[in-house]
Amino acid sequence: MPTVRIEAADGQTHELETSPAYSLLIALQRAGVAHRHDCGGKALCGTCRVRVLAGRLSPMGERERLRLQAVGESLDGTVRLACQARPGGALRLKAILGLQGERS
Repeated sequence: MPTVRIEAADGQTHELETSPAYSLLIALQRAGVAHRHDCGGKALCGTCRVRVLAGRLSPMGERERLRLQAVGESLDGTVRLACQARPGGALRLKAILGLQGERS
């Protein structure tokens, strides 16, 4: 199982094992990590964005591409939506926005 290491917006670092069968958001929720996702994981808001520091994720789909573009992010793969991306191996990530319910 891939290992995901994520630095949350509050500065805490979490390490968890996950499966390519789950999105990063689902993996974080299952591990008890409060990761912001205002639209409930439907690629509609962009609040679950993560910066990819190391590792490989699933290919970017059209919904994710459109949402990242709408919020002004680069489409080079360095920022992804946790609700859409699935781990392709060990990862190091950094959350971009605050915890669920926080407004930046």
